[in-house]
Amino acid sequence: MLSVAFLGGLIPGHAAAATTWRYNTYRSAGYLTQDPYGTACTAASTMMMLNFIALGGTGGNGFRWKTSRVKNSPTDYRDMLSILYFERAHDTLAASSQGSDAHGWRNALNNYGWGAAAMTDATMRVYEDLEYGSFDSAVRASVVAIARFHKPVGMLGWAGGHAQVITGYVVTGDNPAVSTNFTISGVYFSDPLYKDGLVNKMIGLEQLRSGALTYRFRSYREIDSPSDDPYTAGWKRSSIRSWSSEWYGRWVVIVPIRDGLPTPPPPPPDPSPSPPPSGEPPPSAEPTPSASPVAPSPSTQAAQPAASSAPSASETPDPASPQPTATPPASTTPSAGASSAP
Repeated sequence: MLSVAFLGGLIPGHAAAATTWRYNTYRSAGYLTQDPYGTACTAASTMMMLNFIALGGTGGNGFRWKTSRVKNSPTDYRDMLSILYFERAHDTLAASSQGSDAHGWRNALNNYGWGAAAMTDATMRVYEDLEYGSFDSAVRASVVAIARFHKPVGMLGWAGGHAQVITGYVVTGDNPAVSTNFTISGVYFSDPLYKDGLVNKMIGLEQLRSGALTYRFRSYREIDSPSDDPYTAGWKRSSIRSWSSEWYGRWVVIVPIRDGLPTPPPPPPDPSPSPPPSGEPPPSAEPTPSASPVAPSPSTQAAQPAASSAPSASETPDPASPQPTATPPASTTPSAGASSAP
């Protein structure tokens, strides 16, 4: 006969349910389409992503973008066409191609979101374009970036031919903000192309991997970005028909890598004045008064011959030393102005 204790050991306990973590940066007031401009997908996605950040209040230090959905304006440099022209002037795309590429998209996000220094100085970038050797690693990195920095991710869809946005995720397991031990159920997804109707759509992981071509995340196959990224150290072609180029054959995303601009270090303290040499009194800032003359007595006047009185001049050192004037550094004015993604 089995003991009660032994039987108790055979009865399974209740398994702890896996925790579900859900987060989405999408805000309806920030979405916009690229239409009627067929090659403006990177510019529309730039505006969409910055709008979501502005509306969510997650821009961090130095964020300056104000929500905008203006597509064409002769006076507003933040309109969609101006951003597209800026991307073209700062991308690595061949001059004969249309749209922009991942470098132009990244540069526009940083410049319009946090200023020119965030674009030109790699140590100050808030967004970076990254390439991965597998679908799973790229999607996992995107989820982690959204969870940690509360900003959307740019996805190079259509095998690099189109810009799309991952705004959030649903995962089970550990919190992706602090761990990589989680399983991805799906992502929230928005596309600037009106006809595809993909606005804040939840797409399952397997759908994203092998579903409809309109939203399937495939490796990069565009071959018209032959130039090197001038704002990153080293030299490498961005994307040509070669595995040695930066993006070709890889899964490319544009992810946030920090909360906002790095906080500058405090200025060094003013140096303390050196003490005077030992045994010597410090110089006095006040002149030493000269002794009052004493009038000679009448008897002395009589005994001494009259002397010619030649007044002597005493020099008093100027106690105030001229101090150097600090000249402020010249301010940097961001230039206004880059992929084959429509």
